[in-house]
Amino acid sequence: MKNNLQNQIFVCYFSILKTSLESQIENLETKITDTKKEQKSLKNELKNIDFEIQKQILEERALNISLKEIDEDITFKNGEINKLNTELDKKKNLLKEAVKELNGYDKISWFELLLKGGDISDVFGQINNIHQLQKQANGFIQSIDDIRTNLESEKSSLEDKKRDNIRLGSLTALQQASLSRKKNDKKILLQDTQGNEEKYKSIISKNKKDIALIKQQLYKLEDVGVSMSFEEAYNKAKFVGEKTGLRPAFILGLFQVESKMGTYIGGGSWQKDLYQCYIGLGKRQRAEDEKSAYLEITSSLGLDPDSMPVSKKLSSVGCGGAMGAAQFMPTTWMSFKNQISSLTGHNPPSPWNIEDAFMGSAIKLSNNDANSQSVQSEKKAAAMYYAGARWQKYPGQNYARQVLEWADYYQEQINAIESGPLSIKF
Repeated sequence: MKNNLQNQIFVCYFSILKTSLESQIENLETKITDTKKEQKSLKNELKNIDFEIQKQILEERALNISLKEIDEDITFKNGEINKLNTELDKKKNLLKEAVKELNGYDKISWFELLLKGGDISDVFGQINNIHQLQKQANGFIQSIDDIRTNLESEKSSLEDKKRDNIRLGSLTALQQASLSRKKNDKKILLQDTQGNEEKYKSIISKNKKDIALIKQQLYKLEDVGVSMSFEEAYNKAKFVGEKTGLRPAFILGLFQVESKMGTYIGGGSWQKDLYQCYIGLGKRQRAEDEKSAYLEITSSLGLDPDSMPVSKKLSSVGCGGAMGAAQFMPTTWMSFKNQISSLTGHNPPSPWNIEDAFMGSAIKLSNNDANSQSVQSEKKAAAMYYAGARWQKYPGQNYARQVLEWADYYQEQINAIESGPLSIKF
């Protein structure tokens, strides 16, 4: 009771802190949007960078609070599991004693019971004892089943929390890198302009002429083995966007964040990190389903299943086996396969092909209304892509913000390519 109350107090405390931070972050987002609408100047550029740095600091603080919240929840869940295990052992022992008594009655025939009973009331008393013991034993069995169900639920919830903890660690690293990048942007801007508005305008003018350089710059997805010119990546995302209604910049931004997180990408083998992992977790049916789907995918593509890169398992809390830049599990890829094929014309499509990976993710995102292309719908779709049903919680929201930040960056490059010499992000 005490632990439960303490956990509730912590949950309430963390919720208040995050709500306050969320409000401050939203306020800064409004300021950033308003500043972007103002005339482009050194003063506004520096003001915007300061707003973005403040926002990054608040987001990192909120992420750290989420990590503490999850750590506290993991401790609580472990306590609940230990209590359930103790209760389970207790019920098992009581059941054992009840069964032992019933076995004692089973060894006595009804004739012996009549002789032993003395009179008819004693016989009925003995019979009543047997019924009570049977009822008690059935009650223990039901109680054990209930405890086991609760135990499985708690363990599953604990695994989710541990997975969240690992992914949050990646998000935190990404947040810190983003903050460093913002601070460096400000430092370079001040060095190059020396606080002079005319020098700033000269730099902007020069940037307007560098469309060819924008096209040639690398679009690289870390740890996935994808590296191409930005123009090529944009053309692939544009093709996918035309088929699904998504903004190409949004697609490019999401893949950039996914690859930079790097938690699930590469380094695994399907036997160890997928099949054997699920067997080890006691999920044999899931193991067989994923194995069957994976072998079907590689066979249809004429690929050696043992040589294809898949994600590694997450410690002891989650299995790997996700494929390609989109990091689809084999069974998930199979559910999207026909739709991907009909849109890309690739039959069969490959999770290791960047265009097919773009398309698979875009279909999943458009199913969550990202094709309406509003900021809110894209934010929600990105959060759901990351966190599923828990998309409204802070980790999903933070992930979505980082996706939109990268999408904003790529949108300026796309605008420059499509419309000619416009103001490009410094």
